[in-house]
Amino acid sequence: MVKVDLSGYKNLYLQTAKEYLNKLSVSLDELSRDVSNKEALNNLHIASHSLKSQSQVMNYENVVEICLDIENVSSNALQGVIQLNNDAILNIQKEAGKLREMLKQVQHDN
Repeated sequence: MVKVDLSGYKNLYLQTAKEYLNKLSVSLDELSRDVSNKEALNNLHIASHSLKSQSQVMNYENVVEICLDIENVSSNALQGVIQLNNDAILNIQKEAGKLREMLKQVQHDN
């Protein structure tokens, strides 16, 4: 299989990744005020899924792992398998902080 050089897409990746992270943060803020906010939960799910997918393409596996965790929690909450609470929201906010740091690292790496 031919390996494709994706380094030229790094700036575009960072731009869209920051947008998804922003959407994720806004959704978490809304959920911290009302854990039953389905629109915020759906937006959280979409943002984590989208960031995960583009990070897979770019081979940023650490970002993928965290996004997958957030995506799974949000998916389970949307399906009614679990019920979100404030502790879960705090944990996801911590994970979002890790994502923010990882994106800073990606920006500074060559």
